[in-house]
Formats: sequence, structure tokens, C-alpha cells
Amino acid sequence: MKRIMIVTAVIIGLAGCQMTSEDNIDWQQDNQVELMNSKIELNSAVWIDEMPSVGSEEDESKLNLALTLTSNQVIDPDIEIVEVVIRQGEESWVIDEEEYDVRVHNNHSWEIAAKSFHVLDASKPLDIAVQVNDEWIIQTNVSVDTVY
Repeated sequence: MKRIMIVTAVIIGLAGCQMTSEDNIDWQQDNQVELMNSKIELNSAVWIDEMPSVGSEEDESKLNLALTLTSNQVIDPDIEIVEVVIRQGEESWVIDEEEYDVRVHNNHSWEIAAKSFHVLDASKPLDIAVQVNDEWIIQTNVSVDTVY
């Protein structure tokens, strides 16, 4: 009985943590933020990969994201990508850290490349939120392309 109560408390606590981070997102915010003396802008490309894969029996990730952070100033190398959240309609999902890589192209351009199993409606736009340090950068109405 004690185990059930402990497990329940942990699950509720973890769910509360996830809800808290998503509740702190101001989805009306701009796709630019001033951070560590740099004005950083988020530009996103999202597509669903419907290409058949030969020789693979496993269901592969279909959702792909290329989230580019750019700045005219040098982006401080000490910034941290804390969280990536996508929203479509009333539903939102956190992209797990294992699902994305951060690629530094140069001092002015970083890319967050992600692949996920989340199922989306390609006919409806997405909203994307990236938490950089303690600031959120938001891009709304991102169209979802489909690759065949």
C-alpha cells in the first residue's frame, strides 16, 4: 500500500513539473528575445516524413523539426537549451532531450534538429516554444510540410 502511495505521489509530482513549465509559456510572445546582450530570433521548419523506408520493420519517427536560432550579435556559447515544446490546437508536447540535437553552425546561428514520434495534423499549423536559459522564444502558426 505504501508503494502505491509513493508511486502515485511521484507521478503527480512529475506531472506537476511538466505542467508548470508549459503553463509558464506565453504563447503570445514574439519570436525574438534579448538574451545575454544578443537579440536571438527563432525560425522553424517542420515536416512529416511519409517516405517509406526499405528494410526497416520498426516504426520510424515521422515528425522532423529544424529550429534555427539566429542573431546579428554573437550568440553566447554559455546559453542552454532547456526545453522545446510544440503545440497544435489545445494539445502540447514536450520534445524530449533525447529527441533533439543542438548544432552550432557559427557564432550567429544555432540549430535544434529534432525527430519525434508525436502524431500531428499536417493541415494545421503548430506553435513552437524554445526555452533558452530562463527565457522563452515563441514562434506561432508554423506550417507543417509533408515529404513523400
